[in-house]
Amino acid sequence: MRSGRRGPRVLGALGWRLFAAFTVVAVGAVGLLALLATLSVRAQTSDLVTTQQGQVRRELVAGLADAYTATGSWRNVDLAGVQALASSAGATLVVLDATGGPVTTVTPHHGTSPEQHGSHDGGTMHHGAVTTTGAGAEPAASTPGPAGAGLPVVVDGRNVGSVRIAFPPTSESAAWEARGALLDTVAIGAALALVLAGVAALVVSRRLTRPLRALASAAGAVERGEPDAGGHLPRAPGELGQVSSAFARMADTLRREEQLRRALVADVAHELRTPVTILRGGTEEILDGLAAPTPERLGSLHDEILRLERLVEDLATLSAAEAAGLTLRRGPVDLAEVASRAVDLLRPRFTEYQVEVRLETRPVVVDADESRLAQVATNLLTNACAFTPPGGRVVVATRPEDTSGVLAVSDSGPGIPADELGHVFERFWRGRAASGHSGTGIGLAVVAEIVAAHGGEVAADSPPGEGARFTVHLPRA
Repeated sequence: MRSGRRGPRVLGALGWRLFAAFTVVAVGAVGLLALLATLSVRAQTSDLVTTQQGQVRRELVAGLADAYTATGSWRNVDLAGVQALASSAGATLVVLDATGGPVTTVTPHHGTSPEQHGSHDGGTMHHGAVTTTGAGAEPAASTPGPAGAGLPVVVDGRNVGSVRIAFPPTSESAAWEARGALLDTVAIGAALALVLAGVAALVVSRRLTRPLRALASAAGAVERGEPDAGGHLPRAPGELGQVSSAFARMADTLRREEQLRRALVADVAHELRTPVTILRGGTEEILDGLAAPTPERLGSLHDEILRLERLVEDLATLSAAEAAGLTLRRGPVDLAEVASRAVDLLRPRFTEYQVEVRLETRPVVVDADESRLAQVATNLLTNACAFTPPGGRVVVATRPEDTSGVLAVSDSGPGIPADELGHVFERFWRGRAASGHSGTGIGLAVVAEIVAAHGGEVAADSPPGEGARFTVHLPRA
């Protein structure tokens, strides 16, 4: 039975394109180097052969001049040294006198040292590989004569003769064999380089495309809603690693946002369920005649209606705060004045809760929406008043600081546990100390959204034994 599963592909479409690009570049580079090396070997080999033969010609001419100088004529000339040099070079020489008449022919000979003592008394004398002919006679028919113009033999500035030098084709065979060996080496090196380049291109292409394939798989996992979709991406070099890290962070953010969305729906349903249940039960009792519509009972139902109204208002405020960047009406605003008006507005509540409120403000003008800042100050003061025990104190301070204006609200309450500090600005979040207090847990989330829309920052800290402190930084005007 054949399996429908496919094994992992070696390369995808992009991988094959990268492999082809790398291979083309490698083939071009190796081919160019091989071509240049071939041309260089050919030229250098030809130059070497020409140089060597030119050096032999000069040495042979010099040897003939020395031999002629020793006897003062071509008669009885000793050509043993010339014969040895010609034999070592494989060259054939035809020596001519000043009138162009043949003197002797020297052919390569190995194994003996030729000695020639010829005369011009007629006839031809053969000694070894040196053939001497009479003056005016032609070279022996059995001895080949090189064609072409002869090289002059000069003694004391006088042209005493010439020599024709011919090299057999076999004399260049060693050079051509060396050139062939070099070209074979270049060809083998080029082939090995291409193989290595292909392997390297394959490895690099796989390493470059593997993170992309992993990203595509992770994106599909995010689409399917799988948890921790970006948590197992492989490490990648350079910019690909940055993309993988950014995708992992994005997937983690989406996961947290999804968790917050579900938590928001659950919290809203929970907050609505209690007052709705109370209202339904109370109205059914009155409609069924089981309870009289007394002012006390109607007042209790009215309180639940007010609770629903506050919840709806808080949700509307949070939604508006999230879109505050689209509705801000910025202008110069004095944080000190905003804080003072918020304290005056809430002073009756502080009096009711027997909490002292103190202003320590310094004028600082920021670029902000005044009504939104008033909402920020009111929410912070309301939160501080709710969690400060009777006899406690709330301090509101404003001050300039570098390029920002600071609004700080601190209280002398029980403070915020360290494990809860990171959650105080989340929607509907209520800490352990909030169990005995009314509220929906939206106020501080509204503060964070409005401050972020202004391009500022808000932070919460709680030094041991000093209550809680909320600090808002806003850009100065």
